[in-house]
Amino acid sequence: MQEEILKVLPANEANQYDGQRLFRPEELIELCFKVQNPELALRGFDVFAWTSSSFRRSHRNLLEECWKNAADQDDWGQLHQASKDEGWSDEEILQQLRDTVLFQASSSCYGPNAEIIDEGFDAVLPLRKENSEVSALEDLDFSVEAILMQHKDYPDAGKLMLTAIMLGSVHDNSKVEENPSSME
Repeated sequence: MQEEILKVLPANEANQYDGQRLFRPEELIELCFKVQNPELALRGFDVFAWTSSSFRRSHRNLLEECWKNAADQDDWGQLHQASKDEGWSDEEILQQLRDTVLFQASSSCYGPNAEIIDEGFDAVLPLRKENSEVSALEDLDFSVEAILMQHKDYPDAGKLMLTAIMLGSVHDNSKVEENPSSME
């Protein structure tokens, strides 16, 4: 995982690391924030997936930063405007959202084929506020939805953002669509 992350970093960033030492998981995750890059944003979630639920719990603030970073990878204001201007159908919305980092992160963390060690992400950070047993126990509001509500584009594009994470969480990424027009 470390090698994959270092490969994606720009040369000037990657050259700072000699490859001689192994990074702690939290250091790898922080590297994923250094550069605005969708692949790196998703790698942060991969690191979390390969750690224990106790690590995810004790580094929940870092997990929240991963979601903020993921939301910043796509131009949600532009997506929202295009959906309105072009009158996207449900199928077009789904197709556009599949390409977003939020959709892909949700699919890899919460989807039916998510490869996770220990308890799922839901035990630490539920997708929706109403599903948040964590917040009920701790009297705080922890959810991906609550994190997205802080995003600058949420007032206009919040519905699209929430749709992306909800569709991603039920998306079976093992199914490859050979004919994308078959949805019509």
